[in-house]
Amino acid sequence: MTDASYTPRTLAASGRFQPRHLTVAVYTLGSTAIIVFALGWPAAFAGLSKAHPFAAGFVKLFFLGTFGELLKRRLKTGAWALDRPLERAAVWGLFGMWFAVAFPAFSAAVEGLVGASLWPGRVPGVPESLWLAFSKSFWLNGLGMYGWGMKVTHNYLDFLIQGRWRTWSLQAYAAQADAQFLLAFIPKTLLFWIAAQTFNYSMPAEWRVFIAALLAIVLGFLLGVSRRAAPTGHGRAADA
Repeated sequence: MTDASYTPRTLAASGRFQPRHLTVAVYTLGSTAIIVFALGWPAAFAGLSKAHPFAAGFVKLFFLGTFGELLKRRLKTGAWALDRPLERAAVWGLFGMWFAVAFPAFSAAVEGLVGASLWPGRVPGVPESLWLAFSKSFWLNGLGMYGWGMKVTHNYLDFLIQGRWRTWSLQAYAAQADAQFLLAFIPKTLLFWIAAQTFNYSMPAEWRVFIAALLAIVLGFLLGVSRRAAPTGHGRAADA
């Protein structure tokens, strides 16, 4: 059965249950549970995130990041369909662990630069807390290549998943990649990521990976809309 055949209309008509229906249910319910836990019991959520940053980061992105990817596919194809969802979810989980390190690392880096007088700690007319949040986001996205680097890395991992992990060649990846998407569209999102992570750095540290996970859903929506509006003929990796 093709992706296009999985729509609410055909599901209602056939009444058949398929594994991909379970996939949608698992990641939707898992994402909902995380959001309800965060909003309903914020102190417990923050405490758990602080006590177990890597495990918490993995779980948050495992569900929320994968749901964002499902949303992207839904907007692009009209179907809630995702091939090899467990592998893709595991990749998102690893990104969650990466975020658990990246946010405090660049926070400490900027604070160290300010302390060493290598970066201004304040600018006239801007609240100090906002300037520091912007500075951390600027360095995270500039030196850390958060938005663009994350997407290119994720795009390459999608290529490996689509090839069933048989082809690791960067040359093979580059040959089928959508250069317009990777080199034009993604860099244009830099301002979005700087603004988004400035807001994120304004929040308590325990909430930053969760907010990043929510932003993964926003990213899924933006990519889905952009790919839906883009002309056809793009490379396979960009569709992943």
